[in-house]
Amino acid sequence: MKLVAGLLALGLGAASAATEGRAVPATRVSVEVFVVGLEGAGSDALAYAKREGDLTGGLNPDIRARDLAGRCAGEVVLIHSTSWRWMPDGRIVLTYLAWAKDGTLASGARALPKLAPPGPTEPLRPRPAEIRELDPLAHGLRHFAFLLRTSRDGAVASALGPRSAAALTKLKPDVAGELVSP
Repeated sequence: MKLVAGLLALGLGAASAATEGRAVPATRVSVEVFVVGLEGAGSDALAYAKREGDLTGGLNPDIRARDLAGRCAGEVVLIHSTSWRWMPDGRIVLTYLAWAKDGTLASGARALPKLAPPGPTEPLRPRPAEIRELDPLAHGLRHFAFLLRTSRDGAVASALGPRSAAALTKLKPDVAGELVSP
């Protein structure tokens, strides 16, 4: 919750408005969850579903994300907070990626398309000029691929299961910010 409060205070001019005596409108925070899993029994193709909901009443965003993910899959085996972004309507969107246990992704999930690389950014403007609908999903999959590769105890591979781990490994995404030390 400190992160959310910090994000709200930083990017929305709350301090300057307060010192000028103007009312500061409440900022909406929403939680967006992409749930990924295998398309169906025996399939190695990936599919995804997306749910979004407001974060209200001081609810922990992790709990809200698990609730939303549960509406897309019978069982979620892995969930991870992957990013946040400010939207032009003033909302802060917290993005999570969840992985559905094999065979439990809800019907109506869409086939995972080839995901485009992220758009260009400027050194002092890390937000791309355009954020496409599936950019947060691509970013989250890079997180999961990184977690799978670096999990020393094998907990991520174990949670995903062999078929899902193999499908994620095939994506071979580049992970932004990965550091390799000598």
